[in-house]
Amino acid sequence: MWKKLLKLRPLASQLARVDIRNGSTTSFWYDEWSSLGKLIDLTGDRGCIDLGIPINATVERAVQSYRCRRRRTDVLRSIEQEITTLRDIGLSQEEDLCLWKRVNGDYRSEFSTSQTWLLIRTHTPTVPWSKGVWFPEATPKYSFITWIAVHNRLSTGDRLLKWNPQAMSTCWLCKSAAETRDHLFFECTYSEVVWRGTIKDLAGLGVSSKWSRLIRKLETGLQNRTLTFLFRYCFQALVYAIWFERNARRVGEPPKPASLLILYIDKLVRNRISSLRRPGWKHEKAMEVWFWRR
Repeated sequence: MWKKLLKLRPLASQLARVDIRNGSTTSFWYDEWSSLGKLIDLTGDRGCIDLGIPINATVERAVQSYRCRRRRTDVLRSIEQEITTLRDIGLSQEEDLCLWKRVNGDYRSEFSTSQTWLLIRTHTPTVPWSKGVWFPEATPKYSFITWIAVHNRLSTGDRLLKWNPQAMSTCWLCKSAAETRDHLFFECTYSEVVWRGTIKDLAGLGVSSKWSRLIRKLETGLQNRTLTFLFRYCFQALVYAIWFERNARRVGEPPKPASLLILYIDKLVRNRISSLRRPGWKHEKAMEVWFWRR
């Protein structure tokens, strides 16, 4: 783990800079404290010889010991000007302050994981189904499994065949059809029973069990925001539970009857509603709606 984190040091160094106070903990050559950037990048390894400043020197040591000379190159004159400016201002007694870059280009002393993620991630257009997968009241592990399923990246039987032609590709739930993402959610006879037994009248009569249609309904939502929340959360809990049951059977555990899985998912939804209920919550009638629609 630590070795992997250390490999990210070049990336982290691009997002950090130092606000000089006393200069005692900041590397003159390797830290970005100057408006010129990292000085070692400007001068190369020979810079410490040309300026007479040791490669391991701190900013404090450089400011105190440097002697001004006539420099021939613009880069060395610019660095000398930075040292002179610090010397004229004077170093304080406070510790140097590490600053972190924000999306808007500013630097702050507080480190923000969300701002850092936005800076380093690869930005792509927002897909229509995103609000059906990522919403504030969701359970992260359910959303994550659903996100993988939407991208069709779960290791279903049809995908296993691409890696191993001898792999078993029959559905582990119904044992009668090839296992694909669309079959598993919820065209399989077992998962369809669980789906319809859990959702009941929440999304209206005759709700589809086709994956593509359900994803479109996740995008558009239902009549009101409480029904939409319940439908989206129930869908994600179902995807998680069905995938968990499939994997359990694959490793030899005894199968659960559909009725037992329906009760399990119902409990998951009720527990989530209970954990979120508070005065002023926008879905304060969610529990009543859940019982009434079922």
